Amino acid sequence: MNIRRTPVASLLVCAALTLFPATPLASAGDNAPADRPRNSQGWTAVIDGKDVAAPELTMGSEATVRAILAEGKNNNQVMAHLRYLTKEIGPRLTGSAALQRANEWCRDQFASWGLANAHLDQWGTVSARFDRGPSSAKVVLRRERRGGAEPAYDSLRTLEITTLAWAAGTEGKVQGPVIREPKDEAEYAQVRDQLKGAWVLVKAPPPVGQRGIRGGMGARYTALNTARKKVAEGAELDSLSIAERLAFEDVLGFITTSRDERVWTGAIPGWRELDVGTMPKDVLIQVRLSDYDFINSRLADGDTIEVEADLQHTFEKGPIPVYNTIAEIPGTEFPNEYVIVSAHLDSWDGPGSEGATDNGTGSAVTLEAARILAAVGAKPRRTIRFIQWTGEEQGLLGSRGYVESRSDEMPRISAVFVDDGGTNYQGGFRCADQMVEMLAAATAPTNYQFYSDVDQRWMNVNIRGSGPRNPRGGGSDHASFNRISVPGFFWDETGRADYGYGWHTQNDKFELAIEEYLVQSATNTAITAYRLASADTLLPRDLPEEAAETPARDDAPTTP
Repeated sequence: MNIRRTPVASLLVCAALTLFPATPLASAGDNAPADRPRNSQGWTAVIDGKDVAAPELTMGSEATVRAILAEGKNNNQVMAHLRYLTKEIGPRLTGSAALQRANEWCRDQFASWGLANAHLDQWGTVSARFDRGPSSAKVVLRRERRGGAEPAYDSLRTLEITTLAWAAGTEGKVQGPVIREPKDEAEYAQVRDQLKGAWVLVKAPPPVGQRGIRGGMGARYTALNTARKKVAEGAELDSLSIAERLAFEDVLGFITTSRDERVWTGAIPGWRELDVGTMPKDVLIQVRLSDYDFINSRLADGDTIEVEADLQHTFEKGPIPVYNTIAEIPGTEFPNEYVIVSAHLDSWDGPGSEGATDNGTGSAVTLEAARILAAVGAKPRRTIRFIQWTGEEQGLLGSRGYVESRSDEMPRISAVFVDDGGTNYQGGFRCADQMVEMLAAATAPTNYQFYSDVDQRWMNVNIRGSGPRNPRGGGSDHASFNRISVPGFFWDETGRADYGYGWHTQNDKFELAIEEYLVQSATNTAITAYRLASADTLLPRDLPEEAAETPARDDAPTTP
């Protein structure tokens, strides 16, 4: 299938051919340094932080590159893509109905722009679909009435919460008093008669970061299930710890806390093998630290506070198929060689989150790079394949499935680019020394084209050598390729955004996105992919080596 070229696209290319002769000096933004080093086409590369004349390599049509720049700078639609993903579809948990909708929407967008082979590519199944509906909780104060009338409740505080994905919710609104978790036998004996229908407030953990907070919730979930198995196998209740014995009290659930104003969402252990028919009914709520302090303080004051919660969790028994979304701009000379442009489409789904900076921004950049290249009628020598991965948050599942199912394709992949670091701009990356020349040449046309008035700096792309080998490891989908020596690159995210504020939290909303950064990223992605796909050779590789399994991403990327 050929790329459809609209009249607008044809006009852009014709205009570029008219305005720019075969070997012009590249135009740059206002105030670009006049004395910057440039090659014969006018491009400046940035290598190890220094401006140099871009390597003189043939990388496609210069007119097409300028048309990409014009389209990317003057008609960029990256924010429209992001708004739809976050505001219309919302958070996109792996295996959820929302993610399926996002997969299909991305496929349809690619097809509408004329890309070839736009389709959903199944990489596996999950045993149960989990969809999180409206979820809320608040603290209320019980007030007794005279004459035996039903008590009244004053709403005191709305809580910011999350719960583990694939865990049980509530059956409508539930309300009950809050009891601190007993720490010894004496306290347990004192409160045991009060536990039925109550929330158990778990002591705040030490400041252990996101990994510890999410791990702590998962550990409690596991401990409750393990306790029931122990008793089913003949263990006496008195032999269990107090925390384990709480599994047999008819409590409403458990309230835990983070160590700051963020609440971090994760999943229950064993989520992929969940049996909906026999799943535990334990409810675990995580609140922000100020909410925990409020509850704890009111309890200390002896107030008769209660917590009302409404957690609308729905499950569908599987197997539920899960997909990556794929589309292509076919290569004109080497259609079976590939440059892959990608991001992960899935996100965590905690209440409040829209899956914006992790990773709606990367998904929108990938979409917009495809649209730009289609709009200008780009004809790369190699195929540019666009992939929206899923299952990344649970352990790079979609990209691993892709690699494992296409072993014959791996030697023909020139490079894999992943945008998964939030809303900052693409500031470069590290690569093996033998790759620097080609990658510096591929990214050079972006340099001195995008200036941030806020940051008072050019949004340039710095390619940095890392020695004889391409960097291994990493916590995103490029790692699935690096581990088998296919060159994978995670774009540096450079800029003023605070990635950790939204990462996996209730704050991850569209409003965090910084438009000027995403415009640069989408345009740079299109330029880099086109030029590398139009080079005379594949990107050079290093020798394969045994690489360790890469765990699920659990640490925020560095944002210089």
